[in-house]
Amino acid sequence: MKLFKNKKPVIAIDGTSGSGKGTLAGNLCKKIQFDHLDSGSLYRIVALKLLENGDLETPPKSLEIRLNDIAKIKKTYEEDLRSEKVSKLSSEIAKKKQVRDFLLEFQRNFANSPPNGFGSVIDGRDIASVIIPNAEVKIYVDAKLEVRAQRRLNQLGLAKDNFNKILKSLEERDRNDKDRKESPLFMTKESFFIDTSKLDENEVVHKALNYIKKKLIKFKRCTN
Repeated sequence: MKLFKNKKPVIAIDGTSGSGKGTLAGNLCKKIQFDHLDSGSLYRIVALKLLENGDLETPPKSLEIRLNDIAKIKKTYEEDLRSEKVSKLSSEIAKKKQVRDFLLEFQRNFANSPPNGFGSVIDGRDIASVIIPNAEVKIYVDAKLEVRAQRRLNQLGLAKDNFNKILKSLEERDRNDKDRKESPLFMTKESFFIDTSKLDENEVVHKALNYIKKKLIKFKRCTN
């Protein structure tokens, strides 16, 4: 089988839930003017549509994901997409080959034809290993479980007494992501590892940019 080769430069970022990979991806895009694709949002959108349609088994044939629709859906249904019900279902459907295949083409099309025509930063859990295996830069982000739980607690604006619940939820998500049969989460041997436990977002993006420069990727619009 021929391995997929992206036509435009891609920075592939994988990592655990709450580790800061989405924040890093967004910050990198601001620095180098690449387009950002959060693959996790795609699974959440599919999960939301399945809940709305009452079919939790397979993506409905009528479901189409268009680039212009994603931002609109995320803005309109932001609270629903972050709900515990959608989060749990998105983790479950991510185990299914049919769902992953359903979203594979969209992600690769984005990599080949980013809106600005220059390049993309794509974050998720199997970007470097499966979706864009020939990505020019591969980064793996992680942080201690307790740190990730506190971040998620702050992000959701929940009271401190929800900490243990969030902790257990993230622990279960980690287990599902790493143990699933289809495209499990793992760090590829080519990936640059960043532990964000004791770093703020500026320190994380600085570390990532230093690595990118060492890889000698010539981003014409890259800023210091």
